[in-house]
Amino acid sequence: MTEFPQITLPFPTNEAGELVIPTVSYNEFDVPLAFLNNCATWEGTAKRVNTEGKLIDEHLVRVKIEVDGSQYSQTNTVRINTPREVTAKYFGNFCEGKLVFPLTDEVYTLGGEKASGFSGIAWAVTDDLIVYRGSRTVEGHKTYYNELIALVDNNHRVRTTQVYEDGIYKLITVIEETKVQK
Repeated sequence: MTEFPQITLPFPTNEAGELVIPTVSYNEFDVPLAFLNNCATWEGTAKRVNTEGKLIDEHLVRVKIEVDGSQYSQTNTVRINTPREVTAKYFGNFCEGKLVFPLTDEVYTLGGEKASGFSGIAWAVTDDLIVYRGSRTVEGHKTYYNELIALVDNNHRVRTTQVYEDGIYKLITVIEETKVQK
């Protein structure tokens, strides 16, 4: 397992020592800084774990994220350098500070399954934390997922995803990633 540097999360306080709710910073295109800080190529290992806490599988993943103005693109490569390597590209745009992925059928799961009816929305909670909610249909089952994307520092991030199939909690995915290219 990759050893990431230990960090102390920045919980801002005021002069009285009371916790202050962090704000979200935006650029001139109303794109949250959290998304801009994720623009890079990231590599890591995705580990899918079932509801009993048992490892289902592990896959090497690569994610390339780009933002141009208010346009977003992401290229996911799963099962890197294996016969079952799958690459999918996602496009979205920022609207009112949120990233919106329009409905598409060009999507693959971490397990390499083809999915349809994909759409999603993501928003920044702070300048280093993103929440993402999406849905898709896989093998006839409507799948929903919630993902938390946290920048640990400029070169590391961690993603955790809850997956629900037909409304039933099925698994969680944990991905530790390192920036390999800006």
